[in-house]
Amino acid sequence: MKKLLDILARFRGAHLLVVGDLMLDRFVMGEVERLSPEAPVPVLRVVSEERRLGGAANVVHNIRSLGGRVTTCGIIGHDDAGKRIVEVLRRVGASTAGVFTDQKFQTIQKSRVIASPHHQQIVRLDRESREPIQAATLKRLRQFILARAERCDGVVISDYGKGAVHGELLAALAARMERGKIICVVDPKKENFSRYRFPTLITPNKSEASEAAAIDIRDDRTLLAAGAKLLRQWRAQGVLITRGADGMSLFRPRCQPKHFPTAPRDVFEVTGAGDTVVAVCALVLACGGDFAAAAIIANTAAGFVGDEIGTVAVAFEKLKLKIEELA
Repeated sequence: MKKLLDILARFRGAHLLVVGDLMLDRFVMGEVERLSPEAPVPVLRVVSEERRLGGAANVVHNIRSLGGRVTTCGIIGHDDAGKRIVEVLRRVGASTAGVFTDQKFQTIQKSRVIASPHHQQIVRLDRESREPIQAATLKRLRQFILARAERCDGVVISDYGKGAVHGELLAALAARMERGKIICVVDPKKENFSRYRFPTLITPNKSEASEAAAIDIRDDRTLLAAGAKLLRQWRAQGVLITRGADGMSLFRPRCQPKHFPTAPRDVFEVTGAGDTVVAVCALVLACGGDFAAAAIIANTAAGFVGDEIGTVAVAFEKLKLKIEELA
């Protein structure tokens, strides 16, 4: 565990480039006491409302909360939600030099209505553009990323399938990853399953891994088959399949798979857990840690996400104390 603590101590020296779909998450929380007389739906008495960074912006927040430096790369609309994202990113100490505004784009917002006492999500409301992002905006984003990727200690691709992570960008980054020019950790989405190539580490959840490999993961045999296939398919140095309460499984070429169990705990929900995993893995690898260390620390950090409602950034001291307890 001393090795893990040494890696944590180096987080503050790491500078990561985060590329992906920036979102604003809204959480409306209240109490349900009766059904509406107008329709068979619950009436929620609103108690509180919060807006938080979501999507790739939540990855940025996690990296900053853990002490790393970060440059944010993504696209927002010319609207209040976009301004809010930039404002909060700057407040947490992240650079927004790579955030571009598209006049025809609607900033992505996800609103979740949650009822007490069991923290049940009643409905989610999504606001986003139906039209593709303008080619000129994607080009500006791509040029910025390619100009700075090799100046940073690592690149994180936080792909939510909303358009910021596009084919030309992935092809250009793959060429650099193949030559060993950059460390790149990817949180994948189905829209780009066929385009990922040569990532340092890619972190699909169980459902995504099943779909990408075209193998229904239902037991150890199918898990091993899917992990081996994804290594070949994506030509990855590592594939880390996150499996919720069953922990994580790490696959590497010419190595035996490694499994990392999750400690049992009460969980409210897991919104943003994947963001925490990809943020921590990128920090560990950027600081010279190996894949097993990345999995252990990320697995530990992800355990904190379910402790609270909504997207949260894991605090450095909280993670450090937990790692010390493992020793």
